[in-house]
Amino acid sequence: MKRNLLCIIALLMFGTAGATADELPNRPSFYILGPTATLPWTGFFVGINGGYGWAHSAVYPVADDPAAAAGTCGGVGHGTCIPSEGFLLHGGTAGGQIGYDWQINPIWLTGIEADYQWADFRSGVTSPFHLGNVGITSMLVNETVQSFGTLRVRMGVIPVNALLLYGTAGLAYGQVKANFSVPNPNIATASSLSSGGFSYSCIDGGPACFAGSSSNSEVGWTIGGGSEVRLTNNLSFMTEVLYVQLGAPHGTAVAESVVPGTAASSFTASFSSVRLIVAHGGFNYRF
Repeated sequence: MKRNLLCIIALLMFGTAGATADELPNRPSFYILGPTATLPWTGFFVGINGGYGWAHSAVYPVADDPAAAAGTCGGVGHGTCIPSEGFLLHGGTAGGQIGYDWQINPIWLTGIEADYQWADFRSGVTSPFHLGNVGITSMLVNETVQSFGTLRVRMGVIPVNALLLYGTAGLAYGQVKANFSVPNPNIATASSLSSGGFSYSCIDGGPACFAGSSSNSEVGWTIGGGSEVRLTNNLSFMTEVLYVQLGAPHGTAVAESVVPGTAASSFTASFSSVRLIVAHGGFNYRF
């Protein structure tokens, strides 16, 4: 009798426990997870960067006065036109950036960034031609992009907590320097050409027939993209590729010697827009 009573009590207990679990609106979880750590992206940042870049340019020399025109395409003394030439520039960059990011939600981010780069993109071109009454010589042109900067907005996505991928676009500006010269071919005697109150004179053993330089501040635009990885709560590593297009600089090569009583003849060397591709990496400190 006592055994039967114990069996009935045990069956009732197991049945009640099973029914209670089945009747719960949500079955209990097997594991309880702790909160996942997050790295918020909203806030100010400053950083440094370095990289390398390539640029394309072209130069188009044009006569400014009757004497320069007569000595080239005007055909006096077998003069020929100075050919236009394209060329590539390349070199290193180093600079810094500052900006602010706003994390819209766990996935999307927007922000603004300004940067400034010291650059050393340089190259040149030699354009042979026949200078009337003088002989075969060349227009020598050297161009250097000395610095550039950008002011950009950026829109990014955060695929995982510590990684940001973004596109960016905005304004660009830069400093472009150039040097021009037409070397003296060291002819046996002085040769000169005058026309319309202008002249040039190339003296044996003298200076270059024409020489000049220019320094231009150019404005343009930029577009590109990059990534940023959080290394710690405050430090991140960034990589970025930008296409930068600046305005078209120009400069003048002026006759070093002239026929007395005349003005110095000259050529204007007009460049195409400077188009840069820059790849750089660096570090940001986030506040």
